[in-house]
Amino acid sequence: METPQEKAKKLISINSVTILSEIGSKLTMYEVKEIAKQCALIAVDELIEHGNYDNEWYWQEVKEELKQSK
Repeated sequence: METPQEKAKKLISINSVTILSEIGSKLTMYEVKEIAKQCALIAVDELIEHGNYDNEWYWQEVKEELKQSK
């Protein structure tokens, strides 16, 4: 299993690639990363709120890593 930090980085990366492929060069990389971070936070919030997981603590840690990422 990935660490919360690795999962946070992966979620931002996946969202960044998607944003770049849709919007292209209309945004700076900083803007892309910030949007990707917000998308990842929304997804993790949904997992926490609606998921039925024994490892909710894991997703809480991922959320904290996302909030702290620069």
